[in-house]
Amino acid sequence: MTLHASWIHGNALTVENPENLDRIGHFGWGADMSVQAGKGSWFHIPVPSPVIVEDVRMKVQNLFLLFDAEAAGGKITRIHVWDGASQVEVFDEVNRLGHHLGGPDAENTITLTRPHTVIFGMSISFFFQAGGTGAGVFGDATSSRLIVGSAGGDFTTSAINGLVVQRLEIDVPVLGGG
Repeated sequence: MTLHASWIHGNALTVENPENLDRIGHFGWGADMSVQAGKGSWFHIPVPSPVIVEDVRMKVQNLFLLFDAEAAGGKITRIHVWDGASQVEVFDEVNRLGHHLGGPDAENTITLTRPHTVIFGMSISFFFQAGGTGAGVFGDATSSRLIVGSAGGDFTTSAINGLVVQRLEIDVPVLGGG
């Protein structure tokens, strides 16, 4: 079985609803977003996806979104996984928050119900909901901060009935007179 881990930097993050953000920042350490109090937005990040490796189509079951969502009660409430324009799986009732930038853990790992054969390229879409209209230090409504450091996935060679399908190479001797 071939294992291929592939990651992308958080700077690749895109925002679907920029009008709901106070700040959209891309820095050397990742994307840093400030979502207005009580509002939300979809965010999208591609995952570099090996589709075929050594003549074998790859599968993915675990994807990762390294994030920090601690400020002012913001949280990730929905996650959708895509392969090109096809939706692979929907997680609509999640409650992911806290500091999860340091590496894969239970909160930043997205486990598909079953392995998915990669066709075109994987992407993670997620909805971030800012906290309510709580008062900040100066009595103003506080924005919720979202940081995305990177996203990735673990890809393996395709399997059929638990058997790994791999390319077979046979050296055939050339018969000739001599």
